[in-house]
Formats: sequence, structure tokens, C-alpha cells
Amino acid sequence: MKRITKDIYLPSMAEIVEIINMTANIKLFKIKPRRLFPYKPGEFIMLSLWGKGEVPISITSTYGFHTYIELCIKRVGYITSAIHMLSPSDEIGIRGPFGNSFPIEKAKGKDIIFVTGGLGIAPLRPLIHSVMNNKKQFKKVALVCGSCTPPEILFKDDINAWQKKRMQIILTCEKKSKDWDGNTGLVTEYLNTPKISFKDAFAFICGPPVMIALTMENLHGMGMNENHIFTSLEAHMKCGVGKCGHCYVDGKYICTEGPVFSYAEIKDRRLYKH
Repeated sequence: MKRITKDIYLPSMAEIVEIINMTANIKLFKIKPRRLFPYKPGEFIMLSLWGKGEVPISITSTYGFHTYIELCIKRVGYITSAIHMLSPSDEIGIRGPFGNSFPIEKAKGKDIIFVTGGLGIAPLRPLIHSVMNNKKQFKKVALVCGSCTPPEILFKDDINAWQKKRMQIILTCEKKSKDWDGNTGLVTEYLNTPKISFKDAFAFICGPPVMIALTMENLHGMGMNENHIFTSLEAHMKCGVGKCGHCYVDGKYICTEGPVFSYAEIKDRRLYKH
């Protein structure tokens, strides 16, 4: 993996090229670093704003497919609120990329199910693009995507494009609406809907901790191999390189040993339940 700078603690500056309002509190930032660098689906960067602080953000673009690095950022606290106040042409600091990536090579020739909840589609988006851009290398591919309300469904254009490439799409919203005649309920209620071979398939999951836990347990209960079920975990980080200890949970550093873990690695740990 090639990092932006040789010093893992030193941020490199990147220009904000475009900002897209996704929802009332989620924005998509397209940034252009001064020095280009490769990255893989599942990796993250440490995003910093001078005088405000630093926060880990998953990369939601696909290297070699998207022109710029894309970051989907939800306004949830002091630092992300400050980032939301930025404008195109402003600069922001980045370190990384850090962490491991999704082991998509293992899934070649197999069925795949992606399960996302809310903002969880952002870390999986680069992986889904990689799969759908090389669809012949895989068998059936399905996406079960959940959100609280219809306006909160993210990356609708991408979802429509994936569906045109013969991905089975199951969308569901937790709350009923007069403008929504689709599925209602949690994503875990629709796990058996995709027409895939669960015993031989691979699953990639991301969303709230409770949703991740239930989804992994349910898929394993449906016959899926625990070594074929993967998730990306979030954690409070200060360094991103295993030094500060903020993301150390139950014997593992999420920043360096993750953020991608298999169900076999974490099923008896507290990593995805903390």
C-alpha cells in the first residue's frame, strides 16, 4: 500500500472539488489530493481540518473508476459539522490510506450478497462498483439496502445503474410513507429474498452495529460459511495506525487489523457490539 506521505502522522493537503448534498445531514465530498495515491475498497483515511481536529472516513470512491476521491460524511459532531461548513476550492488534510480491504478475490466465481443500512452503503460502494465492473468474474449479485425513510436512500443513481447490470436490488425503508410503495421493515427481514446460493455465497455487510450483528448471525444461521461473511466496523480513532489505543477492543485494533473483519474473526468478540 502506498501512502500519501512517508510520515504516517503528517497530513497532505487536498482540494475540495465538489460538494453534493445527499440528505439533510449527509454530504458527498469530492477531493483532489496534491499527490495521487492508490487505494482499495474498504480502506479509510484520516481527514483533518486545521484548528478543529481529525476524523476517520471511509473512502467511497473506486480507484481507477472515479476521477476524484469521494467521501460521504454525516454531520454528527464538532469536526464533521465544521467539515460540512467548507466549500469547493477549500483545502483539507488527509492521511492514509489505512486499514485492510475487502477480500473480493476470494469471492470470484461465487454468488455475492451486499447488505447495507443507512450510511453503511458508503464503505461498500467502491466494492460494489468493482464487482459490477467485472460482473463476468462472479455469479449472481444482490443488494439488500435499508434506510429509515425514502429520501435517505443514498446513491440512487448508482443503484439504478447496478440494477441495469443485472444486480438484484431489494430496497426497504423502516417507516411507511405515502410516497413509498416498496418494502417496509428492517434489512434483516429480507435476507432470504435474494436468489442466491447461500451455502456457497459471500456476504459483505455495513451499517449500524446492531444491524451488523443480526445480519451476520442470521446469514450464518441460513447456512453461509462464517469465513465468507465480512463487515466493515467503525471506531473512534485518533491516529489510524494502532498507536493511540482508542479503537482497541477485545484484543484487536480496528484501525490496523481491520476495519474489515470476517464473522469467524469477531463472532465471539465484542468488536461489532461495542
